[in-house]
Amino acid sequence: MWRDFRDVAASAFLALGAVVLLVVVPLMFFQGALTASGLWAGSGDPVAASVIFTWASWLGVGIPVAGVVVSATTRRRGWIWFYGGCVVVVAVVVAVRWAQTHHAPPPPPEPNHCVERSGGESDCP
Repeated sequence: MWRDFRDVAASAFLALGAVVLLVVVPLMFFQGALTASGLWAGSGDPVAASVIFTWASWLGVGIPVAGVVVSATTRRRGWIWFYGGCVVVVAVVVAVRWAQTHHAPPPPPEPNHCVERSGGESDCP
């Protein structure tokens, strides 16, 4: 009896997770963009859009990871491939976004005053 319940619960979780991942998460990003831009029913408030983007991002990362774990423990190959592919896509998006937001540190500033150097000519007045 418990095995049947576990199979039904795992199937329901994997199917519901796929629907949320493929439908709800993109709609949340779209709603966040509309909210941030002030178009249609959006308020133009970036703080409200930030909350929507944060939830969509957490769902977009968490659902594929949980799906891989559940599908691997219940040995469902089709779902492993689906959620594994989603994890790869999420990893690429996260890596690209991290590269866009984390730049190399700027070089140290050059001195803006006269600095005499030893062993060479001094151009200081």
